[in-house]
Amino acid sequence: MSRRKEPVIPNELLDQLLAGGAASAAFDQGGLLDSLKKALTERALNAEMDHHV
Repeated sequence: MSRRKEPVIPNELLDQLLAGGAASAAFDQGGLLDSLKKALTERALNAEMDHHV
């Protein structure tokens, strides 16, 4: 029996996000991780505004 859990984010999606760049660059300032945080924050704030309006 395998104890390994399936990743929450599918490997295919990660491959698409990292395409054309080094995986280590995702952690650079202004890199993929910063872009994802910004997009998620904006989505959450927009959802909150839609809920309140």
